[in-house]
Amino acid sequence: RMLNVPQPRNTSNFAPSLANFSVQYNLTSASIAIAVLSNKQYLGRPLQKEPEWASDVTLGIAFVGTMIGMACMGRLGDILGRTKAMQVTLWFTAIGAIIPAVTVGPTAAFYGIICGGRLILGIGVGGIYPLSAVSSAEGCRDAASRGNRVGQAFFWQIPGSIAPYLVAMLLLSLMKPSKPAEWVPNVQFRLLFALGVLPVLVVILAALREKDSEEFSARRNHQGIIEVARSLPPQTWYTLAGTAGSWFTYDIAYYGTAIFTPQILDAICLTGVKKNGDCQQTLFDISLESVIVTSFGIPGVALAIWLIKRWGCKRLNIVGFLFLIVNFAALAVIFSVIPHQTPLLFGLFCTLNFGLQFGPNVGTFVLPAICFPVHVRSTCHGLSATAGKIGAVVGTFMYPQIMQSTLGLPGVLWAASIFCILGMVLSHCFLKNDWEYLEDLDDRLAVESFVHGGHGGNAAQVQS
Repeated sequence: RMLNVPQPRNTSNFAPSLANFSVQYNLTSASIAIAVLSNKQYLGRPLQKEPEWASDVTLGIAFVGTMIGMACMGRLGDILGRTKAMQVTLWFTAIGAIIPAVTVGPTAAFYGIICGGRLILGIGVGGIYPLSAVSSAEGCRDAASRGNRVGQAFFWQIPGSIAPYLVAMLLLSLMKPSKPAEWVPNVQFRLLFALGVLPVLVVILAALREKDSEEFSARRNHQGIIEVARSLPPQTWYTLAGTAGSWFTYDIAYYGTAIFTPQILDAICLTGVKKNGDCQQTLFDISLESVIVTSFGIPGVALAIWLIKRWGCKRLNIVGFLFLIVNFAALAVIFSVIPHQTPLLFGLFCTLNFGLQFGPNVGTFVLPAICFPVHVRSTCHGLSATAGKIGAVVGTFMYPQIMQSTLGLPGVLWAASIFCILGMVLSHCFLKNDWEYLEDLDDRLAVESFVHGGHGGNAAQVQS
């Protein structure tokens, strides 16, 4: 008699999703929190004037921590296991969120404490990248649906990047004493930082109940990093070049937008009032503008997630990079020929923000979680993500030099377009379709059949 053996169920995607929300809340909250600290409008002077050195370090130090966390915590996920490594990285995130909220002292010490906290925070959120992606993928019983599931967890980074500005708008609306008082911005900036710990604590509680997947437990490898690296087949290194290279080029292009976004927003003046050609904005206006601009990316991410199972990450990368190439090139031409066409610039700006969240933004995060052998999956995802942040640093330092040269803003846009071309080429040459990485023949053939218009089925059905 046939026994009905229960199939393992999917684990909850709640913890990876909320972890991704916390990543972007905590990375983004610093920009509006520092704006509250240094704003002159409310008190007639800054609550705590930001030193020149801090303006460069406060936001950038989190990048350094993020790269450390991606590489180290990614590797830790393959050594300690996904759940234990996630608990470690979440505690880094929680501590890093609290430290800036309790900073005290004279200006130099005040901002020094914030920077120290941001470094610790960066290590934590950096580790969440590979560990949340891999945990989400391995929690899905249907290997062919893993890409879609990881994409769904990644989606919550967008609401996470919007949330600090919504919190700021709420605080600015509620805290209005009859006379301006120092306690108001003092409480506001501390709350903006401290509230980042709430989703992290929830994920910690959820992670305490999680167990590593049977897939990982069965294939866990206790070798050192050198022995593991030597044992990897050439195809794995080839794939790593594709995932890391495409993420590197995408982040170079993505962070180039930070150079020209203020210029476009100042010309459009979505919120605030135009005076003498300049856009005059309050902190509330700045927050509202950030919510509007960031929201442009929601349809892009949603469409990418819907297309993952139909296209796969490789095609998603290629089409997304192509879309960005056209958009960057169009903006370069407009800025060169008719720079005062504000409606046209705004339209292209909207489509650019859609494109930056569509395609490679999702594909570069999802593919490393499903294409590598299980015993190095977390490590390789972490290395791919680290390459992306290195690209962000390259873009951050490279684009201002181009901007100040004779090439100007059009040069920045053409450079971003060129890096998108390189990303498209790397994706085409070094990556395979998602289903080609599946180990089970039935899964591989069924997904391939679905993508090409069939109805799926097992290996025998597809081959017949």
